[in-house]
Amino acid sequence: MTLCLGRVWRVGLTWGGQREESAHVQSGRPTVMNLIGAVLDGRYRILELIGEGAMGAVYRAEQPNGPQLAIKVLHEELGDQAELRERFEREARALFALEHPNVLAVHDFGIVNGMPYLAMELLSGSPLDAMVEDGPLAPPIAYDLCRQVLTGLAFAHSKSVLHRDLKTENVFVSTAADGTMTAKLLDFGLVKFVDDDRWGESKNLTVQGSVMGTPAYMAPEQCAGAPVDTRGDVYSAGVILFEVFTGLWPFMEEDRISMFQAHFGKPVPSVNDVLEGGVRLPAELDAVIVKAMAKKATDRYQDAGEMLRALEAIPGLGTAAAAPAHAPVAPLGQAPVAHAPVAPIASAQQPIAPAQGSNDKTLFYVMIAVLSIAAIALVAVLGLVLSG
Repeated sequence: MTLCLGRVWRVGLTWGGQREESAHVQSGRPTVMNLIGAVLDGRYRILELIGEGAMGAVYRAEQPNGPQLAIKVLHEELGDQAELRERFEREARALFALEHPNVLAVHDFGIVNGMPYLAMELLSGSPLDAMVEDGPLAPPIAYDLCRQVLTGLAFAHSKSVLHRDLKTENVFVSTAADGTMTAKLLDFGLVKFVDDDRWGESKNLTVQGSVMGTPAYMAPEQCAGAPVDTRGDVYSAGVILFEVFTGLWPFMEEDRISMFQAHFGKPVPSVNDVLEGGVRLPAELDAVIVKAMAKKATDRYQDAGEMLRALEAIPGLGTAAAAPAHAPVAPLGQAPVAHAPVAPIASAQQPIAPAQGSNDKTLFYVMIAVLSIAAIALVAVLGLVLSG
């Protein structure tokens, strides 16, 4: 089906065989849970909720003559916000144009009762952040998945599309019956088009000085709210490489401001300084990550294609001897900071924070809980003192 970009589709919602036309209908809008059992556009029957976030929800759905699909919708109260709706529609436009094995496929797009939806391929597998939660992947697997991520991103860059929220949470890995893994890029909700001749002029949804993205993966210029280009995605890809090969973020900071400061000023650590247990990775991998995460955009690879070629040129990385599924990791001396996603629409997977190891992650959350309880107790005591 071809996406019509120049008009809003009039689609209907069927309840128990009764079809209601959605055009101009703003009352009785379905909520997240009572969408289950409804039929969107006369052909997508919603079966169950499979993921939900602050911005939207994803459902499993069936269609009359085809495989099951994933249906993504904005929460009903957000569908009336023009900027969020336009961002959602930009995601649809981007994904329709990016037909690639390493990019999530979108089959349809519409609006029901003012609530936009995407009909996407239904994936079975695991988000990449969950795969590295307990430690790094074996080097050959890490190499293969990172190569696929860069291949999909390079294709997007070749189409003048920036992702702007690249992170392991937005990479989904499906596994075929023969064990073959396929990585797919998700959530182009912060997508930016950089070629008006190709895409047509469109309103800029952000203003200079606004900060959008996920702090652990953001390039310095993105942290500052400055304009970004393909090199911002390259920086995020460098963070992903470090995370997949080590199980950690390059910078393990306790809050957003500290994370931004690290992106601005801290040097990228060596992967071999983090790994332990005799695991050693080629020095060329460090060189690729350091160049991708250079503080100045001009010092980085200029797009994902250039970075992909550099990764593929590392001798032996993709054909290393079989290693444990997760390699040992040495602590960096700081507790990991939880994901703090900003603005992207929710995807089917639940966010799972990368970990320095299950013990460190548990300790981090315990510390947060203790500090929170102590703060509440202090406020209560002060209140009693002041009131007395």
